Amino acid sequence: MTRGGAEQAAAAGSSAPVRWERDAVVVVSALTGLVLVCVGLVFGRPQVVALAVPLVLSAVWAAANRPTGPVRVTTVAGGTAVRDRELVVALTLEVPDGASVVRVQASSPGNEPLDALVAVPSGARTVDLTTPSVRTGPRELFSIDAVPLADEGGWFLDASHVAPDHVLVLPRVRRLDVVPVRSQLRGLTGPHSSRRPGDGSQLRDIALFRPGDSVRRVDWRTTARRSPEVSELYVRRTFAASEASVVIVVDSRDDVGPEVATWGGYRETAPDVQTSLDIAREAAATIATVVVDGGDRLGFEDLGRLHTPVPMSGGKRHLQRVVHALALARPAGAPRHRERPPQIPTGSMVYLFSTFLDDSASQIALRWSAQGHEVVAVDTLPEEILRGLDRREVHAWRLTDIARRDRLFELSRSGVTVLRWASDDPSVALRARARALRGHS
Repeated sequence: MTRGGAEQAAAAGSSAPVRWERDAVVVVSALTGLVLVCVGLVFGRPQVVALAVPLVLSAVWAAANRPTGPVRVTTVAGGTAVRDRELVVALTLEVPDGASVVRVQASSPGNEPLDALVAVPSGARTVDLTTPSVRTGPRELFSIDAVPLADEGGWFLDASHVAPDHVLVLPRVRRLDVVPVRSQLRGLTGPHSSRRPGDGSQLRDIALFRPGDSVRRVDWRTTARRSPEVSELYVRRTFAASEASVVIVVDSRDDVGPEVATWGGYRETAPDVQTSLDIAREAAATIATVVVDGGDRLGFEDLGRLHTPVPMSGGKRHLQRVVHALALARPAGAPRHRERPPQIPTGSMVYLFSTFLDDSASQIALRWSAQGHEVVAVDTLPEEILRGLDRREVHAWRLTDIARRDRLFELSRSGVTVLRWASDDPSVALRARARALRGHS
């Protein structure tokens, strides 16, 4: 759990006493009452004195009930969360006697600011602030200013500012039956039967026992049939079990929403709408989960960053590392063109997630395909919305879309499997590709 900004009043109280300041209400009320009392006594007007008594008493009552303690404002949010409909931040307010109402102003990126009066009748109260969480990756939550209000009025305390919490929203995994993997296997164990001899479950042949064969491999039925006197032993030889290698490659160089008008950076994408990188994270996490659950090895590459990739491995802990790396993938400055594609282990299946808005990702995919890798290109561009574009911008988008479709067609013509995650049913295309790979093997 992370605790956000906040106990400024408490920190101040540890070094110096917290002092509630007098505002103009008490001063004006007291002065007005005294003036009216003097006027009434001088001119013999008891009704004026009676009118001044409530003003004087209210000022005295406010002074007698002056709050004396600090106000503590804390927020608690989870450090990481899986994408759901909303994120929740627990806001805790602690006030001294004499102040049971707090004015709370909260703001978060992409949402309308919140301004509300919160009653704190028992001295402490916790309320939940929620924000949509359709987006994934690093998210900044609520920035809060809390101003306590004295019950009797006339006193104020400076606002307590709470810096926003930050939470890492992990992508949600979609259900898929199967994903295609290469028939060229690596490793000494795994869920697939390879073409080389070794320990496994698929029968290769039955042969005479030789030095080095395990006694557990003796086929006693065949031995009894072929050598009734047991002068010779026959063993069952199998194909070795092995594992496939899959590399997840995400193009994090750009992150665009469905509204083309927001691509220039002048407007932000709404928090309740997924961007291309949100789609890429969830698609990659889904593929990665199926691969690891199937017992195969998984690696991760990010085209947007020149850094050490997540190496090949398997298991649930490794899957968590990959999903965490996916959530952290985001644009870093202007999109850069890579002269050399990342090095992929021989015989690996490559899943490339990109918008293909420029030539970089498609050229890298073509190089991998030419090197003999099996490549699946996943188009992560959301369904485009042209609302808010003028005539020239619409023409510019059409030219961009034509160039993008040409890149995808060139990939498909070169033997690369192409599917669009936002609009197509990925399970159909992946299942068909898996059948084709099994047919080739």
